[in-house]
Amino acid sequence: MSRRRGLLRLTTYVTASRGRLVLVFGAAALASAIQVGGWFLVRDAVDHGMKARDETRLLVDVIAYVAVNAAAWVVGAFTVRGLAAVGQGIVLELRRHLFGHLTTLSLRYFSQTKAGWLIARLTSDIDALSDVLSEGLRNLVGNAITFVVAVVALLAIDWRLGLVALCVMPPSIAFARWFQVRSSVAFGDVRTRIAAVTAGMAESLAGMAVIQAFNRERHFQATFDELNMANRKANFHAQTLWSVFFPGIELFGVAATAAVLWVGANLHGSGSTSIGTLIAFIGLLNLLFQPLQELSELYGQVQSAAAAMIKIVSVLDTEPDIASRPGARVLPRIEGRIDLDAVTFSYGAEPVLRAIDLHVPAGGCLALVGESGGGKSTTAKLMARFYDPDPGHGTVRVDGVDLREVELRGFRRQLGVVLQDPFLFSGTIADNLRFAKPDASDTEVEEVARAIGIDVVAARLDGGLAHVVREGGSGLSAGERQLISIGRALLADPRVLILDEATSNIDRPTEVLIERALDRLLHGRTSLIIAHRLSTVRRADEIVVIDHGRIAQRGTYTALLAVDGPFRRLAHDLGGTLR
Repeated sequence: MSRRRGLLRLTTYVTASRGRLVLVFGAAALASAIQVGGWFLVRDAVDHGMKARDETRLLVDVIAYVAVNAAAWVVGAFTVRGLAAVGQGIVLELRRHLFGHLTTLSLRYFSQTKAGWLIARLTSDIDALSDVLSEGLRNLVGNAITFVVAVVALLAIDWRLGLVALCVMPPSIAFARWFQVRSSVAFGDVRTRIAAVTAGMAESLAGMAVIQAFNRERHFQATFDELNMANRKANFHAQTLWSVFFPGIELFGVAATAAVLWVGANLHGSGSTSIGTLIAFIGLLNLLFQPLQELSELYGQVQSAAAAMIKIVSVLDTEPDIASRPGARVLPRIEGRIDLDAVTFSYGAEPVLRAIDLHVPAGGCLALVGESGGGKSTTAKLMARFYDPDPGHGTVRVDGVDLREVELRGFRRQLGVVLQDPFLFSGTIADNLRFAKPDASDTEVEEVARAIGIDVVAARLDGGLAHVVREGGSGLSAGERQLISIGRALLADPRVLILDEATSNIDRPTEVLIERALDRLLHGRTSLIIAHRLSTVRRADEIVVIDHGRIAQRGTYTALLAVDGPFRRLAHDLGGTLR
């Protein structure tokens, strides 16, 4: 996508402010006309007040000059305020739209895109647009209108001097075009480099514990220095282009002024123009080149904003590959029967799952076990419709209905997920429990906390359930975080529950609490358990061993242990102690 198309895409957010923009543009035009009109008063004051020694006329011109400039100030202030409101409204809606669109994209997109790259879209790129729309839009509108009005006024006050001044326009435009071509690439590179810095920084901060544990600080510092230096070089190159362009525009202004003075002096000598006209013309000439200078300064901002908009649009134009189809079926309260029929799924060229058949009756419990990378978590994500099977290769159904035909939000409201590494948000323990059911009462939250033992954990912390949890749950043990995530799922009262390695990282002090919590959570719900702990999978009605994307063995806990096969070998690898 070109930068021009990127900026044109930005105009789609102006629709809601069209009325205000028309009013503001009218005010900007009025302010420019008043400002230009002041120089006609100057000409009259010089030619008919000073020269004719008419003090009354001179006084009238002076008072009128002060009045029109005061009026220009008032109208200009209205213009600045109005354009700032429009610009920030666009930024607000664009950031809201971008974040909202990100929430619709699938896990596949987030697994393939760095978090830091996306953060750069929401922060530095939006900030680049904010700069242009707040300050730049004001400069663009005001200076563009002033430039046009000044050209008309120059030709009106003396067409001969006007033509002399405008002779510098063709080389000025050619020079601007030269700058446009080169700066377009330069400012695009600036946006790419700062995104790389943000992405690298986000990854390093997220993995700081691992970096320090393996003494890799120097390596990551060196990598960050490379990204930082590349960003510096890109910015320096862009600023070098700007440093050539801005003085160049000033030089054209100086040339135009010199030419006007030379020709104007000769015209005055021949009596065909007046001193007042020449003075007013020089003043108007400043109004012609001052906008050019300020617009040239704005040009760099516009280029940066255009490059930023291209990257933002690349996210906005990403179509969600997991979404409710038009007219999708809204599910009532489901029974919870889940079927995977001949499902094949691939992240890339090689299938991760191959013709998998699984059937979980309503209220039943199925456990998936196997070596890491075998496809267990992928199976769970298919059941939650975070992914769809490969086209033409199988179907996932709930209560006999293809998940691709189901309204997604209604289905997910009846789905509970407990992950291996649960994420807790900044806020209280009670806030995190309410995450899946924001309208839950304090009584409901307290009942769930008591039911699964969170109250025991909370009693050891300042504030109990009102204890403030830091982002990610830092300050709590893995088991305590997991217990809160289980409580979150229980409070939502899902019909289908997915436990993805939910007991793999628990510590001994909370293990008993979690085992009891799982008994409460699994009761009466269709459940899929992915686990390595035998004490967890033995709850299942059926255990399925998945190996390299295929079902290698299936049966009850007792039956699978009774025969020599993959499950018995997995049990032996886990230490041979069956609890």
